[in-house]
Amino acid sequence: KCNRQFPCNHCLRRGVAHLCRFMTKPAASKANKSNPSVDDGPSRRRKRNLDAIEDASPLEGSDHLDAETPSFDASSALSALGYMPHTHHTVLGRGSGPMDEDKEPSEELKNAIKMVHPKPYTDCLVDNWLGGANYHYCALYPPEFRTQYDGWWTVRTDNPSPELTSLILRVCACSLLFIIDGSVKERLESELRADSLTLATRLHEAAEALGASIPHGKGGLVHVQQLFLTAFWYKSAEKWTEAWHALSSAIGAAYEIGLHQDSSSEGMSEFDREMRRRLWCVLYLWDFALSSMLSRPMLINRADCTFEMPTLALEVNPGQPYQPSPFRHMKLHCQMCIDMAEEMASVPSDKAATDLAPRLRGVVDRWFANLPAEYAVKDPDTRWDAEYDWVVFQRRYLHLVGYMFLSGPLKPYVTRSSAKPMTEEETQLRAAGVQAALALMDVSWSFFENLASFGAKFHYAVFCIFDTTTVLCSAFVHDEARTLPQRETALAAIKRGLGMLEELRSVSKTTSDLCRILKSLLMNLPLSPKEKALIGISKRTKSRHKPSPASDAAG
Repeated sequence: KCNRQFPCNHCLRRGVAHLCRFMTKPAASKANKSNPSVDDGPSRRRKRNLDAIEDASPLEGSDHLDAETPSFDASSALSALGYMPHTHHTVLGRGSGPMDEDKEPSEELKNAIKMVHPKPYTDCLVDNWLGGANYHYCALYPPEFRTQYDGWWTVRTDNPSPELTSLILRVCACSLLFIIDGSVKERLESELRADSLTLATRLHEAAEALGASIPHGKGGLVHVQQLFLTAFWYKSAEKWTEAWHALSSAIGAAYEIGLHQDSSSEGMSEFDREMRRRLWCVLYLWDFALSSMLSRPMLINRADCTFEMPTLALEVNPGQPYQPSPFRHMKLHCQMCIDMAEEMASVPSDKAATDLAPRLRGVVDRWFANLPAEYAVKDPDTRWDAEYDWVVFQRRYLHLVGYMFLSGPLKPYVTRSSAKPMTEEETQLRAAGVQAALALMDVSWSFFENLASFGAKFHYAVFCIFDTTTVLCSAFVHDEARTLPQRETALAAIKRGLGMLEELRSVSKTTSDLCRILKSLLMNLPLSPKEKALIGISKRTKSRHKPSPASDAAG
């Protein structure tokens, strides 16, 4: 028998957890349960009819009843007043009205459909995405997207949904930046008569034009997904400002359909609720990370949100109950962001400078200590690595973001002037900051090398290498008393950071520019003759991994 859980035992066993649906039967009333054949009789029915006439509203029969007809779109009327779509049911007491599914396809949609490559090529790009870079953030649930994708081809010549068409274009555009198999890439470029970067740019531009034609509040979860992949695209191209603005659009669309309030999904299937929670989780952690990295305000106001973490029940394997979920690293990352945000909100503004850094350090330390065995920093459980190569990515990803968040609050202590007196606590935080910076440098390079072996570049790692190296340079500039902890090791790390970026100059123009900035900083460091001889400027070494120009991508 079905165990009446989501997903149920039968759907899990068949590998179709996303198709699991069951409804609870409404309970019958006590009167009908005791005597189902009971009838009020004709006299009572007549009395009810007379009462209904007497109580009839004078508004009955007027034009407002047209709102009950299928042709009336109440959603448009409410949206014109500024109501967010997910709140329409509170105004109407029901759904917000039909979508214009029978509407003629727009010119943007027609042009976008023409840009989708023939099915064999598109199949190849979709498979490459779902089997590779999608594991970075798991914004798409592969079984569901494959079902949507297959259905799109059956209605392609009729009137496919604009949001799904745009999502398919986004997937193909991003996939072209992460082609793992060199022979596949060579074949695509040869038969489509353009390099992969040019092909990706064309698809991205087509998706941009189509996405801009989708009205606010329309398109549902698929529209939010395609907007998120826009931010992913820009980050892959190292256009961080554009990525932040694209993320703003995705978050705005998420607000429109109520992703920020879990209660707005009541009445939906458990699968749909899980998909909404997962996407909101990804949007939140992206917002937290980009605002921290770019010194920008957060786009999501946590005071307006009711967070419900994903259950990860979709990937449960009855035969292997401890098998990791592809989304688990996202859940862990998001939980750390939530814990840090709560800690920051709990510290009074007049004490933030002195109290916040040690408290945030405690949050990250506890998070590291509670990581599951397969993600542990020391002696991780590697039994899943061979079967699920994304576990290796997840482990290094979590280590990277962990040390990034550990290092961030400690930067002011690392770069402060050593000529001024320090308290014992400040001295400890300074030493912890240097150690966190050195660890972040190691993890960043290790993570980058792991991705480079798959033909991809994760620019969080490049950012961390550059940012950490500049922080250490600033620490030397302000170390007038020459008391910087691990000073010699930190100097070697600076030299190594420059060497790393030198190896990556062929990855992008941005990395080449970062090298020039670092060299300028190194030339002006207040070092002793011995230290200057030690640091030097490393000769450019030949990279072990030769990324193609089209692989100017991030995770």
